[in-house]
Amino acid sequence: MLNLLLVLPVFLPIVLALLWRGLRLKGKALNAASLFTITLSALLAAANALLPQTGEITLRWTDMLSLTLRVDGMSRLYLLLIAVVWPGVGLYATEYLEHDAHPERFFLFYTVTQGILHALAVSGNLVTFYMFYEAMTLLTVPLVLHNMDKEAVAAAIKYLIYSVIGASAALIGIFFVGSVGGTGDFAAGVLTAEQLSGKEGLSLAIFLVMLMGFGVKAGMFPLHGWLPTAHPVAPAPASAVLSGVITKMGVLGAVRVLYSVAGVQRLRGTWVQMTLLALSLITVLMGSLLAFKEKKLKKRLAYSSVSQVSYVLFGLFTMTDIGFVGAMLHVVFHSLMKNTLFMGAGAIIHKTGKTYVQEMDGLGKRMPWTYAFFTVASLGLVGIPPTGGFISKWNLAEGALATGIPYSWVGPAALLVSAVLTAAYLFTIVIRGCFPGEDCAPGPRCEAGWRMLLPMGVYSLLIVGLGMFSGPMIQFLNRLAAALLG
Repeated sequence: MLNLLLVLPVFLPIVLALLWRGLRLKGKALNAASLFTITLSALLAAANALLPQTGEITLRWTDMLSLTLRVDGMSRLYLLLIAVVWPGVGLYATEYLEHDAHPERFFLFYTVTQGILHALAVSGNLVTFYMFYEAMTLLTVPLVLHNMDKEAVAAAIKYLIYSVIGASAALIGIFFVGSVGGTGDFAAGVLTAEQLSGKEGLSLAIFLVMLMGFGVKAGMFPLHGWLPTAHPVAPAPASAVLSGVITKMGVLGAVRVLYSVAGVQRLRGTWVQMTLLALSLITVLMGSLLAFKEKKLKKRLAYSSVSQVSYVLFGLFTMTDIGFVGAMLHVVFHSLMKNTLFMGAGAIIHKTGKTYVQEMDGLGKRMPWTYAFFTVASLGLVGIPPTGGFISKWNLAEGALATGIPYSWVGPAALLVSAVLTAAYLFTIVIRGCFPGEDCAPGPRCEAGWRMLLPMGVYSLLIVGLGMFSGPMIQFLNRLAAALLG
């Protein structure tokens, strides 16, 4: 029974999505069927996350080549995150795509991707993770490609090329793990000193390559360029989940390598850690600066994602307990905040056709609820208490100082500079919308419908509520950090 519950969230959305496509559902019937499938799958995934015991499924061909599904602490966190995000953005999409030429194509790939993400979350070894990681890439390319214009085609090709480069780097690591006698099983523990005997230097280089490979999906410098290209051309619901969830799968890959394959004790204090810390901080500052300079609304948010997801990577690369806690908190809060921001941007573009920041004057009076939720998410992304962004960034700064490495203050300083830039590029939008000046004639009200507003409202409440009452989540993450660090 537990094994059935483990596989249902993976296969149910895939099977039902193909069924609805085969039946050629349209309009309200398509919306209802898609939301039913997405919500049911999310509930099943949440059940896997919340049940104290779950099953395990293994199809083994060799010690290294096996397909394994099981639930552990990281799985629980990601299953709950997907369960919260996917139905909300799905509901938003039913209104956003109301007059779209091909909503059935969007919902097919959106729903199938949900099943693959569930499989990624419960993957029990490197080979299984890699298989579903590649499937996730292939299934999200059509979401970027949805509009089918020249710009969307170019962005989708760029996204695919960058993703293949990152996945290839990860594959090199998988071959190396197999060559030294490792199984890549996440529950088996990290590679031993005996397995790496005589290959210590090579192993460090390989682990760096693997981590940078997964960093591509997370938008880490130098292979971050797909993010600001893909987001502006994708539909707003696709942009929301690309930033809120898909980038976090690169983070999950990095967690698995760091804590279940390489071992933070082996990497801590090495040139590999210094390199990763430097790359993540470069990305944090570069993304913030580019977002500050960008005039196009969705592209500004895309550069913001480049910066903010590297906050998470920076926390992981501190290789400290508190840094890990801060990173995982930011996984959750950034997902909620960036989903809200992209949905808010999508609502503005959908209702007004305005795509540039300088065109936003007075829109706060025309779309008060949209701007209210956009403002809450902006406060969270800057890190203003009592939002969740303050809690996660506080822990990230403490994690940096806990490393004990020389100039450990550089990390918190970079995060502070990035926070100031974040305030500048987000509050500009809010101020233009809500305080345009007396000479501005805002025009008639054009608020988004309830299907767009409801998910943004729920996520805004979570941004504040989980920030104010983050104790249980921090306790869970502290236990998870202790388990991973052994």
